Amino acid sequence: MSSHTEETQTDDTPTDAIPTGRHAAPPHPMLPRFIRAFALPIILIWIVIVALLNTVVPQLEVVGKMRAVSMSPNDAPSMIAIKEVGKKFQEYDTSSSVMVVLEGDKPLGLEAHVFYDQMVRDLRADTTHVQHVQDFWGDTLTAKGAQSRDGKAAYVQVYIAGDQGETLANESVEAVRRIATDSPAPDGVKAYVTGSAASSTDQNIVGDESMELIELVTFGVIAVMLLGVYRSIITTLIVLLMVVLELSGARGLVALLGYNNFFGLTTFATNMLVTLAIAAATDYAIFLIGRYQEARRAGEDKEAAYYDMFHGTAHVVLASGLTIAGATFCLHFTRLPYFQTMGIPLAIGMTMVVAMALTLGPAVISVASRFGKILEPKRHSKSRGWHRVGTATVRWPGAILVCAIVAALVGLLALPGYHTTYNDRIFLPKDVGTNVGYDAAFRHFSQAKMNPDLMMIESDRDLRNPADFLVIDKIAKALKNVHGIAQVQTITRPDGDPIKHSTIPYTLGQSGTTQLMNNDYAQTNLQNILDQAEDLQTSIDAMTEMMSIQTDLAAVSQRMADKMKTTSGDMNDVRDHLADFDDQFRPLRNYLYWEPHCFDIPMCWSIRSIFDALDGINTMSDDFQDLVPEMQRMADLMPKMVATMPRQIQSMKHQKQMLLNQYQVQKAQQDQTMAMQNTATAMSEAFDTAKNDDSFYLPPEAFDTADFQRGLKLFMSPDGHAVRFTIIHQGDPLTPEGTARIEPMKVAATDAIKGTPFEGAKIYLGGSSATYYDMQKGADYDLIIVAAAALILIFIIMLVLTRAVVASAVIVGTVVLSLASAFGLSVLLWQHIVGIPLHWMVMPMSVIVLLAVGADYNLLLVSRIKEEIHAGLKTGIIRAMVGTGAVVTSAGLVFAFTMGSMAVSSLIVIGQVGTTIGLGLLFDTLVVRSLMTPSIATLLGRWFWWPQRVRQRPLPQPWPKPVQRDPEEALA
Repeated sequence: MSSHTEETQTDDTPTDAIPTGRHAAPPHPMLPRFIRAFALPIILIWIVIVALLNTVVPQLEVVGKMRAVSMSPNDAPSMIAIKEVGKKFQEYDTSSSVMVVLEGDKPLGLEAHVFYDQMVRDLRADTTHVQHVQDFWGDTLTAKGAQSRDGKAAYVQVYIAGDQGETLANESVEAVRRIATDSPAPDGVKAYVTGSAASSTDQNIVGDESMELIELVTFGVIAVMLLGVYRSIITTLIVLLMVVLELSGARGLVALLGYNNFFGLTTFATNMLVTLAIAAATDYAIFLIGRYQEARRAGEDKEAAYYDMFHGTAHVVLASGLTIAGATFCLHFTRLPYFQTMGIPLAIGMTMVVAMALTLGPAVISVASRFGKILEPKRHSKSRGWHRVGTATVRWPGAILVCAIVAALVGLLALPGYHTTYNDRIFLPKDVGTNVGYDAAFRHFSQAKMNPDLMMIESDRDLRNPADFLVIDKIAKALKNVHGIAQVQTITRPDGDPIKHSTIPYTLGQSGTTQLMNNDYAQTNLQNILDQAEDLQTSIDAMTEMMSIQTDLAAVSQRMADKMKTTSGDMNDVRDHLADFDDQFRPLRNYLYWEPHCFDIPMCWSIRSIFDALDGINTMSDDFQDLVPEMQRMADLMPKMVATMPRQIQSMKHQKQMLLNQYQVQKAQQDQTMAMQNTATAMSEAFDTAKNDDSFYLPPEAFDTADFQRGLKLFMSPDGHAVRFTIIHQGDPLTPEGTARIEPMKVAATDAIKGTPFEGAKIYLGGSSATYYDMQKGADYDLIIVAAAALILIFIIMLVLTRAVVASAVIVGTVVLSLASAFGLSVLLWQHIVGIPLHWMVMPMSVIVLLAVGADYNLLLVSRIKEEIHAGLKTGIIRAMVGTGAVVTSAGLVFAFTMGSMAVSSLIVIGQVGTTIGLGLLFDTLVVRSLMTPSIATLLGRWFWWPQRVRQRPLPQPWPKPVQRDPEEALA
């Protein structure tokens, strides 16, 4: 029986499906014939290849971790600056750093400091993963700047080995975390590791962990949608089998090349590869099966339907695959590693998907269609609805185009409100280590404190002198005067404030400091003078009293001298009388002295003692005779001494007056000095209190102090040729407002060194906001380059397939409008409804993918219009929309929801990219392909196909003759 009788004919069967008679069919191309002839071996070969690719090397996620590459833009000025600072200061040669935050439930005490010091020692001991520890809290000179105001938190910055995002950097982050968490901390104290490098590591971990969930949800969504489209479990399973094989082939090939170091991988590349591969493979399967089933509905036999399928979709699949692969390969020409690392893996993976879709897909369909009613359509196509849409579009193209533009305006009007952020932490789950650390830090520090910028000025000479320090402080003040800058730390302001007592007014005010310090001594001396005067007055009073006594004593002396003379005469008389007595009793006396036993005879010894006493009277008389002249001399001298005492008293009074006069003079001088010094001290204190260093100056002797030498090591290079500045913003520096301060800071530093000895010095600026400023500029540049390259590539591919310049331009133009509207819808969804601003990477990544994918459905439609144009322009458009409507809509919805499945990722930026692409595909499928492109083609008419020549109406054709059937065949 003829294959035409195998299908039930209905009213929906197109009239052009009526057989026109038997004619010798032209031979089919070799490739589809080869695939159909060797379908089973092709399937087996692909299964073996996929199995080998997925067994000889680890899985893509594992290879991604092993071959993770840095996402830091190492050629950006900010990255160069960071590395130059480390090189000049002989500290590090990496762009990666983390913050270790120490938090306590009460002010950090001695135990916390001991724990911190041990942790710093352990970090410095791990030379494999740690290059430099910037220990501010361990130095009393800078400890104030590294500890929170409430005293409950402190931090230390650690520069680790490896560039941010690469495998070594990720291992270094984990090593720092082990050191920080394994050490036993005091009660109530905990250490957290956070910062840009830790955020990048956690981003990779979260992205990799979410990949399995994305795949599971994606296949679930695809399975449900395919069941709704085909109403056949077997057909759905066949499509899923094709998708799984193509996905596994793309994953395995990329993993193999990545494992052998042909290129590096990132979590964005692997996530995007998996999702794109699933979506594209599903689309291509839908294209192939949809065209096959369309041919079967049209009454063609299975073989004819197979060749019709290949003829009608192979070039579309190839063009679509080349478009996606080519557009993603253009990412390789970008400068930012975020995009550059995606170029080659995505291009190779998508090329693998296309190659398998063009060979494995037809082979599977060829084999499956041989078994009964497998892949046979279960229901009639909803051609009537698409016929109405096509008819309305060609009848009222202007109105339909206006409606499509109005729909596009919903997204376009939301674009002006777009603003992005560079703060990666809001796109990570709240419970990851980085965000837990940031939360701990932000309980005590500002966001700006955790994300400072770093500037270095490098000269060709030694800057460690008072003159150059004047310029350094001038630069610091210029930077602080930039709007939005809160604090600048450098050698002239180690803790962010000017060094105390470092101004000329203070120096001048302290010129009388010696007198001020000697005031107590001077006041003591003045009091001593008063005490001396009082002592002199006491001496004067005593001398006056003594003179009165001396006068009386002189009179007494004179009387005593006179009486002494009288007594001496009386003594002489007594002596004479006693001599007479002695002469009369001399015999008795002699006896007494001759008696040998006189001592033993009391009477003898008593009388003898009387005679001895009489002998003493003679001696006494002589003594009195000698004493009388002396007494007379003393009586003569005493009046003379009394005469000198009034002069002594007068002299002492004069000395007292001189002391009082001296006291008055010195007192007045000291009071005047103190009055002058109080004014100067007030000026000094005013400059210190106001922290005004407009007249900054450090004398040479300050450079020799121990504290200052420690400060030099922190802020000046070992050779003294470079000085660095730590710049802290007001508010969050990871915002467009924060990045907008980068150029003003550079200008401020450049202007500050004009006309100074620093003129011509090199200025380096790095740090958080500086890095994202460079990324913003790089992303804008990359977006322009990649978008232009992708648009040109897409235009060329469209031109080759359609051979129509205007049609190709319309396809490219509608794609641009579609992605603009889609991005606006994403802004509306995420920024205004969800409340999370779009990550700065979302625009470039979604634009590239939408440029590549958005042209597919237009291409399929335009290709089908070209195929049906022989029936006339409008009729061809209606037939093309009827033929492709259900297939393209199904493919577009599957692709859109597949990309939308990325929203389940714990990495919010992945979800934002997926939903943006999904919204773009929905808009492209439901508005652009269904309304906009057909209406534009209708309005342009034959000019749509310029420079090709087409007829507005079909050539008149004779009515087809009935088929002449054999009687036996008719009976059968």
